[in-house]
Parts: sequence; C-alpha cells; structure tokens
Amino acid sequence: MMGNASSSAGITVAPMADIARARFVSNVASNASYIVLSTALMLWYIPFLVNHLGVAAYGMVALANSLVMYGALVGTSLNVSITRFLAIDLNQGDDTSADRTFNTALALSIFACSALLVPVGILTYFLPALFNVPVELERATQFLFASVCVAFLVTILSSNFAVASVIKHRFDLRNIVRSLALLTRAGIIAICFMVWPATLWQVAAAFLISAMIELAGDVVVWRRLTPQLHLSHRNIDRRHFRALSNLGGWSAVNQTGALLLMQVDLVIVNAMFGAEMTGQYGAVLLFPAMIHTLTEAVATVLSPAIMARYAVGDIDGMRRIASHSVKLLGVALALPVGLLCGFGGPLLYLWLGPEFAHLNVLLILLVGHLAVNLAIRPLFYVVTAYNQVKVQGLLTLLLGLVNIGLAIALAGWSGWGIAGVAAAAAIVWTIKNCLFLSSYCASLLRLPWWSFYAPLTAGALGTLAIGSAGMLVSKLWQPTDWLTLGAMAVTISVLYSIIAYFLSLSRSDRELLWSILDRRPRA
Repeated sequence: MMGNASSSAGITVAPMADIARARFVSNVASNASYIVLSTALMLWYIPFLVNHLGVAAYGMVALANSLVMYGALVGTSLNVSITRFLAIDLNQGDDTSADRTFNTALALSIFACSALLVPVGILTYFLPALFNVPVELERATQFLFASVCVAFLVTILSSNFAVASVIKHRFDLRNIVRSLALLTRAGIIAICFMVWPATLWQVAAAFLISAMIELAGDVVVWRRLTPQLHLSHRNIDRRHFRALSNLGGWSAVNQTGALLLMQVDLVIVNAMFGAEMTGQYGAVLLFPAMIHTLTEAVATVLSPAIMARYAVGDIDGMRRIASHSVKLLGVALALPVGLLCGFGGPLLYLWLGPEFAHLNVLLILLVGHLAVNLAIRPLFYVVTAYNQVKVQGLLTLLLGLVNIGLAIALAGWSGWGIAGVAAAAAIVWTIKNCLFLSSYCASLLRLPWWSFYAPLTAGALGTLAIGSAGMLVSKLWQPTDWLTLGAMAVTISVLYSIIAYFLSLSRSDRELLWSILDRRPRA
C-alpha cells in the first residue's frame, strides 16, 4: 500500500509496539557497541594516517569523504523512501506490495548508480583543477576520490538490503555487518602501511574492499529476516516507482540542503585556506562525527517504532515517542557535548599534540549546538511518516545556500578564519531546526507549535552547565595526562547524571525510561 496509513480494526499496534519496546535496549546496546568500536578505531585511525601520510595527504582523505557525501545523498534519499513504504507494507501484512516496493526501489538504485558514474568520472578528472591538491598527490588523490565514489555507489545498492534489519528491529545483525566492514578497511590500511610505504592508493583500495564485504553481509541478513521478499524484475511496479521517486526526490532536496549545512565546511576551508588547514579542520571533525554517531545509536531505533504506529493510525503513540525522545536525547547529548566544550583544549593537546590545542574554539563551535540540533532527530521520522518532506526539503536547501554565503562572509570578510565556517553552520542549523522543524512537526501531530521548545531547552541548559564546569575545573587544575582528564570527566558526568535525573526529567520521563529498561514483554 503506497498511500497513507489506515487504522483498520484488523491491525493492532500492541504487538509491534511490544516488539519495538522489548528490543529497544538490545538495539541501543548494539548500536552503542558499534560506536565504541568505531570511535576507538577512529581515535587510532586519524593520528595513524596523519603520522604516516602527513597532514596535507590526510586532508585529501577528509576532502574526498566530504565530496562523496553529495553523491551519497541519492542513496540516503532512496533509503528514506524505501524505509517508509516497506515498513508500512510489512507492518500491514501486505507481502505482495512489499515485494513490489523492494524490487522497484532496487531498480531505482541501480539506475541512480549508473547515472552517477558520469559526474563521478568528470569530477575525478578535473579534481586537481577544482580543489587545492598538492601537485605530488594529484594522481593518487584522483584514484582515492574515484574509489571512495565507487564504494559509496555500492553502499547505495547495499542500503536496499540493509533496510530489512531496521524494519525488523534487528540492529544487532546490522551492526555486525557494519563492524566487519569497518574492521576490514582499517585492517587493510594498517597491514599495507606496515608492509609497504604509506600511500593514498592503499587507502583507496581499502574503501573498495570493505564496501563489497558490507554489500555481501547485508544481502545475507536481508535473506534471513525477510524471506517473503524475492529478487524479480517482474515485481518492478510503475505505481510504486512514482511514489518512491516522489518521496525520494524531495528527500534528495532535503539531503542536499543538509549537506550544504553539514558537509560544505571542508570544501570552503580547502578553497580559502589550503590543504594544511583542511587537514587540521578534518581531524577536529571527528568529534562532531562521534556525536552524530552516538545520536544515531538511539534515533535510528525509533524510526521503525514511529513508522509502525503511523501504519496503524496510532497518532497518540507518535506524539508520546516524539515528545519524550526529544527531551531524553537532549539531556543525554548534553553530557558528551558539554564535556567536549569544557575540556576541548586539554583533549586536543593530549590526542593530537600541542600544535592542535589552539583549535579548542573551533571544537566548541562544531559541537556546542549539537545537544539541541541532534535532539530534534526523531522528528525527521515523523515528517517522513506523514510523507511531508517537500516543505522541509525546500527550506533546508534554501538555508544550506545561506550557510555557504554566511560561512564565506564570516571566514573571509569578518576575519574569523576557519572558526567562521563552523559558526555559520551552527547558526543556520539552529535556525532551521528550532524555528522551523520543531514547529512544523508539532503541527503535523496536531500539537501547539511551541510544544518541543521546552524539551529542547533542557539539553541546551545541560550543555551550558557541563561546559562551564569543565572549563572552570581545567583552568584550576590543568590536566596533563589522560588519567587526570578522565577522572575530571567522570566526576562531572556522575554529578550531572544525578542532577539531570531529578531536575531535568519529569516523572513521566523517568517512568518511560524505566519502562524501556524493563525488557519483560507486557501481557
């Protein structure tokens, strides 16, 4: 069924809600385990690349990843589309429609990948002329960019199979595949660097091989979780094609704007300040990336729960999930965000060396707003469930263009340097999420337009308190080693957790939290 959900009497929300609730903790734990693994690898991986390749060469790796994200928006948009329609079909028990949705989405992905090969080839050829690439790295950077592009095209195909683990609440299987791909990439690079002189060519090969392994793993998981789905060109349906491409098209517009908000900074830094500064900026970007990944650990688990409730017309359930999840996410995110803001200087000094310690202001600008802007993440799924991405997409695209102009103005004309690029994204992103998305989502759920402002405020205040405490403590007792820094962070974390539990969370928030942690199925 490609239209809106109905609330027929034959469909009950209780079983699906119970499955989602029963698997919530295990899914979040699985996501958290993947985050720990990926974070540990990245903390080793970035200094490893910088030390073996040099800052300028590492900047090319970060730049290639950033540029490829613009092509990956096609895959992300199609993934949004197939997740919505396939979740509705499977939750309503319509296997015939689900089979058509899957095969049509896969055909769309193959067509999109084929179409993207042309711009990928053109951009690869002209890459040294378009960006600030060291002369001695031009050919290697071209190969790296082409390889990362092909890897992302493979990921676009893989995402059609990976969506089964999301809809079926089996994030554990999804994360096993992702972990295997991540370990493969890091392992290949480490072995190559130990056996041969370090080059960008080896990094490129690692991206390709890990992408193929991830595709194979996703296919195996898809086959196990959704045996009712089959690969067949006969199930490619014109009606499903229109519905998928319509939502996918507007999702692409929204993703384009989001990338102009979140991924254009490295391109601007490279154009205005050169390869060396690109490498420094790219290294610090690990921390906002970690916060994003941490958010996804929880937010992605909410997606199938929201879609399941929409499929059966449980609007009250959607309201409860949206309201509580925004507040709980904000309060939780305030802890890592506040710690990074408060201890940014000592952290950069110990991790990358004294030459990076001056980037603590940049780090604050990159992460300081995330407790608010990422707490809003569950509301994206509400907008998608209602298939109302058009307005959101147009506004996000407009604000993405505004972000480019503001970043250039603050970085160049105002003399803020690379800090101006980060500040522009923080300002525009906050305007988009706080002033528009929260109000728009409230109207879709038929709530007062200000309904999500109070939950967002809790995260903002928590970030401010933790960041201020961290700065004060680090100024009074300068941490000179990891043990001291860790002890300070743990002390503040314990105090904040106690205060937040009793002051920031309402009684209903605490009851919901404990009900989630209680994994016993309800009668």
